[in-house]
Amino acid sequence: MSQSAETRRALLERLIPRLATAGRCTIDGRFLQVRGDRHTYRIHLGSGNVLRTPNDQYVCIVPQGDPAAPRAGYLPFEGDRMLTVILSKALLLANDTQITDPTILGQL
Repeated sequence: MSQSAETRRALLERLIPRLATAGRCTIDGRFLQVRGDRHTYRIHLGSGNVLRTPNDQYVCIVPQGDPAAPRAGYLPFEGDRMLTVILSKALLLANDTQITDPTILGQL
């Protein structure tokens, strides 16, 4: 795993227990594993790619928003856009029954 992925892993180990979805998230090697109601997902800590179990099928989730836009508040991992992407995907997938985006739903 790259140094940045190792740093993300260390930060996630500290952040996950504080999240409302903590009971649905575990770190497994190079992945953040997220248990949704529909499936279990694995988010790669280096690339942010999402794989859906049981066959590790790729799920394409593209972050929206302007990365240059001002943000509301400070995050303790400011500057690591990939960690932000990983966390947002984890929160989305932990509540996968509430997803309404037809492109994402078609992949689940």
